[in-house]
Amino acid sequence: MMLTDPDFGQHNSRTPPEELLIFAVLSRAILDLFGPVALASNKAEGKKSRYEALRFLTDHSGAWAKRRTELCDAIGFNGDDVRARVIRVLEGDTRALDVYEGRGSLNQVEKARELWECEKQARADAQTRRKVKPKRQGVRYMEARPKVMALLDRPRTVKELSDETGFSDGVVRTVLNKAIEKGTVEKQGAAYRVPDTPVAATAA
Repeated sequence: MMLTDPDFGQHNSRTPPEELLIFAVLSRAILDLFGPVALASNKAEGKKSRYEALRFLTDHSGAWAKRRTELCDAIGFNGDDVRARVIRVLEGDTRALDVYEGRGSLNQVEKARELWECEKQARADAQTRRKVKPKRQGVRYMEARPKVMALLDRPRTVKELSDETGFSDGVVRTVLNKAIEKGTVEKQGAAYRVPDTPVAATAA
């Protein structure tokens, strides 16, 4: 991540303005993450800037990662290499940013590392939640059936039953459709009810 001399020893006039702007954006992100952004106009703004810089520089996928890749590609950098170098610093490498010409301003590395640890935990928690398998439909049906049937003393729609029991429309429809097949529930327009018959009363 050579942010020290984007012109590689050449005069600035030889570097296209667009590339200079991209170098400035990347440098600003480095400074926002590792530098004194808490001195921004207010503390909340400083925290937001540091967090956005962290996402921009470390996200593996998504909008931030895509933007980083686009900018790096435009100046011949490898966005994944940039990400890896930043993460090395966040993980404790004290030399990964030695090539950065503004490294003297990077005096908030510990704050960035604290934020990184929180972000890693948040990402791990999100990954765990995604891996949790939902309950099988059969289990939800057995839980929902008595609650749905208890509310059918008068005509009710699927939405009403869903709102009152807390089960999804799909689960409620499964209960109703099976009850209709057994003859224990009848449909009246958009509503459902238990018919006034001895058989239905017994089955319910």
